[in-house]
Amino acid sequence: SILLQAAPPVVILSADGVGASQFTPRTMPRLWALAQQGRRGEGLPPFPATTFNGHTTIATGCWPEHHGVVANSYRDPGTGGMVAVAHRIEDFQREPLWVAATRSGVRTAVYHWVGATGPWEGVTPWRLQTFQPGRPDTEGLAFTERALDEGAGLVMVYLSGTDEEGHLQGPTSRATRAKLKHMDGELAPWLQRLLGKHAGLRVILAADHGMAPMRRRIHLPSILDGIPCDLVTHGGSAYVYLKDPSRGAQALAKLRKAGLTAWPRAEVPRSFHLAANARVGDLVVLASEGQWLSRARSSREEQDERRGRAGAHAYSPATPSMRTWLVVLGTGRGPLGRVPLWDLAPTAAAWLGIRWTTPPDGRPLAFGN
Repeated sequence: SILLQAAPPVVILSADGVGASQFTPRTMPRLWALAQQGRRGEGLPPFPATTFNGHTTIATGCWPEHHGVVANSYRDPGTGGMVAVAHRIEDFQREPLWVAATRSGVRTAVYHWVGATGPWEGVTPWRLQTFQPGRPDTEGLAFTERALDEGAGLVMVYLSGTDEEGHLQGPTSRATRAKLKHMDGELAPWLQRLLGKHAGLRVILAADHGMAPMRRRIHLPSILDGIPCDLVTHGGSAYVYLKDPSRGAQALAKLRKAGLTAWPRAEVPRSFHLAANARVGDLVVLASEGQWLSRARSSREEQDERRGRAGAHAYSPATPSMRTWLVVLGTGRGPLGRVPLWDLAPTAAAWLGIRWTTPPDGRPLAFGN
């Protein structure tokens, strides 16, 4: 049953691939001016900094090792098969915010969010629009406005951002700058209207990851030649699933000799919050910024990979280009600093009085006056 919404509504907008360094007074002047009336910071993505685990992290308030979407793709230890695109609610191992909100009596609407494909443990949000490729962001904005007009307490919306432009032409390309300008003209007046229309409205503008320009391709099958394995590459990092675990030390030596950073899963740095999940590769590989890891085993696969590698991501959150834009409106003014993306859902939950079945890893942000 839906209860009357007591707290002011909350809107979470994620613009795919918009990095903190892309959000400036020059690239997005109207949104920058609006941000001065709120709070501006930088979002720290999970590792690897990719779309699907980034959005799952925002949605669940959990680390990848707990929510289970450990990258865009991974091997499922239960079936032994590859999950090519981790986009389904069945891929989540923790409760998303929209389910916790619905269980808590908050009328919730979700548009195009990663994993928002159906019920979680029998619970579906009040409004749910699953992802459809090629739809303009204006549809997500109209969805948000209708939901708020009809009494939604929480709205979560995925926007296209600059991910496609960054991959195909680079994060500083003319196409990327044009997309930022378009977003600025579209979002700023819409947000101002919404804030004026709905008393107390709070808005979180975030993203899943940033983007770095690419300089060099590193071909993992050549480095690991002779070691049977399956590879999942994400851009600047990769998972190696060994077919013979006894070859792990040999594979690590080859990767490190090639100048890459590599760990067995159990030795991945604790700050990455990956090691406890068996979906992660037996080995985790990290390249230097500007290098991208290829798993192509044919000229066709190589051609397909190269098409999207003018820019790439999946580096660690310590890499400045991976940090996301982050603006919070409706909670006063002041700096936010650097905020892990897993703190966003707990923040929205605290505002709305949402109760979690299992407490998330993140903590609500504290806003001073």
